[in-house]
Amino acid sequence: MPEMKLTSITANRHVFGGRVNGKPIRLLLTFDDVQRLRLGVAGDGFRMTVDSLPLDEPCDLDQYGGVVVEDVTQSLFVRLQNVEVKGLRALLLEGQQVGVRMLLGSGGDFHFWIDGDELFWGDGGALAAHDWLDGLIPTAGEPVQV
Repeated sequence: MPEMKLTSITANRHVFGGRVNGKPIRLLLTFDDVQRLRLGVAGDGFRMTVDSLPLDEPCDLDQYGGVVVEDVTQSLFVRLQNVEVKGLRALLLEGQQVGVRMLLGSGGDFHFWIDGDELFWGDGGALAAHDWLDGLIPTAGEPVQV
């Protein structure tokens, strides 16, 4: 996979009472070659969905708030702005894809993962320190195609 530059990260966020409620529902990573990667929680709450579809359009959920689209590059992922990405690998736990590992051009890595129908992110230390059920930590598997 040729190196790509991550240019932005946008998110579907739940808004209730005019305030953002919790972590993003889905993330959309956009690269300089216009490729994109959407990350979200599968309906079962135990697997990550990974595809190249757009984020959901903003919508009103009446008394339950609404869903908005928001650029979170500066607010949540300033460290990743314009970072070179050498590759993407699936993070697997007991044969299920639960995340994505980004191999950074600087030699480090950054992970996005789900657990209990919530998105998490961080470096290898954050992934290892996460309170995984049974103490099992996901491992990098097959390359993810963008």
